[in-house]
Amino acid sequence: MLRTLARTVPRRVASQVHPRLLSTVSPIYTTTSTATGSRAAGTIKTESGLELKMDMPKELGGKGAQHNPEELWGAAYATCYLSAMGATHGNLNKGAKPLPKSTKVDAVVSIGKDADDKVAGFLLAVELNIHAAPLKEVGLNDEQIQKLVEEAHKMCPYSRAVEGNVAVKLTVV
Repeated sequence: MLRTLARTVPRRVASQVHPRLLSTVSPIYTTTSTATGSRAAGTIKTESGLELKMDMPKELGGKGAQHNPEELWGAAYATCYLSAMGATHGNLNKGAKPLPKSTKVDAVVSIGKDADDKVAGFLLAVELNIHAAPLKEVGLNDEQIQKLVEEAHKMCPYSRAVEGNVAVKLTVV
């Protein structure tokens, strides 16, 4: 059985600056998404034409009939992490077959209050469930899969962006 890697780190305080935060980005791609209204009854639009109505989940007092930021963030994170896995696989296993199109990552996003009441407002947490079966199709064993999962987490821009602020748990399923 593969082990689970949990990265739960304390939230940064304003006086602690991560060295990466001092870096400047040299953009390769830039896009704009616009939100109007609110998360309870608004819309989002992207430059490429995506338009979605927003609604609060039932658990937060909404109707739950439309999309919400947590599901959109989960979709974006899972997709980005999947790309990081593909790039990492190529770096770790020179000459190996690429990951199959069936490679799959589920992002389970939670929003809630701090369980210890130390932080006001809402917090996010995410569990990335990486499906092992497609990875085994290209000949990776459990140890290689675990290494791939950990190294992809170091490469993924979303993982790096939330480091220190969002509890992220990586699970191979």
